[in-house]
Formats: sequence, C-alpha cells, structure tokens
Amino acid sequence: MKVTVNTPNHGTVNLRENPTITSKVLAQIPYGTELEATTYNGDWAKITYQNKNGYIMNKFLTSVETSNKSDLQRIYNSLSNTLKLIEEVLKK
Repeated sequence: MKVTVNTPNHGTVNLRENPTITSKVLAQIPYGTELEATTYNGDWAKITYQNKNGYIMNKFLTSVETSNKSDLQRIYNSLSNTLKLIEEVLKK
C-alpha cells in the first residue's frame, strides 16, 4: 500500500530497525515522502527507504488513497459553494 509521511509539525519521522520506539534509528524520512508499506505489525508499518528496511509508526503515515479522497472532497465542497453563490446571483 502506498503511504505518505504525515507528521504534525511537517518534520521528519524515524525509520527504526525494529517496531519499538527504543530501536535503533536507521534514517529520518522527510514529511510528504511517498513510501510503500509492505506489512503492518500492530502500530507499526514495515517499509523500505533508501535501500534500508525498517519500521515507522502508523500514526505518522497516511494512505495515498485517503489523501487523494480528502483533497477531492475539499475541491468538491469549494466548487459546490461557488455554484450556490452563482445560482443566487443569477436568480436576482
């Protein structure tokens, strides 16, 4: 499944050797990086980044499909509101 790094402060997230917060940090992955999650282990997803296999906490990942749906929903809502305003002006 394709995922995107999504940290609250738009910073990096640690790629860890094992699925624990005390495990060795293999790399820091920037906000917005698109990755492929191969497996899930509880609160962790296994991914490969720059030829390193490791784990990232799921809470710092967003599926690409979910992101695209959210973007489309915002666009739809904006267009819907614009059309309502145009309809009101045309009625006058």
